[in-house]
Amino acid sequence: MEAAPRKAESRPPDQERRPPAALSDASIAARVYCAHGWSIVPARVEGKRALVAWKRWQRELPGLELVERWWARWPGANLAVVTGRVSGIVVVDIDPRHNGDLALAELETLHGDLPWRAVVETPSGGWHVYLRHPGGRVRNSSGRIGAGVDVRGDGGLALLPPSRRAAGVYRWAVGGPEQVPPMAPAWVELLRPRPRPRQPAPAPRLGHGGHHASRLAGLLRVLQRAPEGQRNGALYWAGCRLRELLDQGAPEHWAEELIHAGVAVGLAVDECRSTVASALGRV
Repeated sequence: MEAAPRKAESRPPDQERRPPAALSDASIAARVYCAHGWSIVPARVEGKRALVAWKRWQRELPGLELVERWWARWPGANLAVVTGRVSGIVVVDIDPRHNGDLALAELETLHGDLPWRAVVETPSGGWHVYLRHPGGRVRNSSGRIGAGVDVRGDGGLALLPPSRRAAGVYRWAVGGPEQVPPMAPAWVELLRPRPRPRQPAPAPRLGHGGHHASRLAGLLRVLQRAPEGQRNGALYWAGCRLRELLDQGAPEHWAEELIHAGVAVGLAVDECRSTVASALGRV
């Protein structure tokens, strides 16, 4: 399917596209975004990683005083917003280098147009389309809904203007934080997590006693049956029980079995590794 580029008439005149002057200075922009109720963290200029541990800021806002301290320490840092419910936003990242513009045209044919009201142009020539978080859970994804179309939902991170990369700067091409529109119901449905089919627990490798193997199988069943929202807690509990088995001579590779089981029920692999390592006392 051949897709036409965005209609020129859908974009406002140049004078309306200019970002507020306050958003041209990183430290001032950080305060503006923070006052707007977004969870803001400093990010590296040479990459897209945060300069601070930011798991906490996926659940709560850092506060203006802390944001000011961060930019006093790193005045040249880029700005990143923690996407999801904490900031009330979702970002659809469209990368034309990977045919994201074509994929978007197909998605809009099926699910309706994305409102082009709060859009950041990236240094690579792509777009970050900002939408209000619809409530519930919106999972981060890369290419799941279309090639070259990524979603920054709960626990995601997106660079904000006036952040810069080697190729150029991020800028508000249309609108700004005040103009973020609601998400259409069809797009809400598209971005919701897909239910995962129940998968049988991986069969444990035997060789260190049937008693230990049966206990591991029991731990995996508990994790498999844990409801959404309690799976990380169940994984940590299973990791603590596995620690007891390892102390009794169970094989070390059972820790990997537990990590694989966590991924099978929908947890991210990095989250699984961190949780199991914590349960085994290895952090």
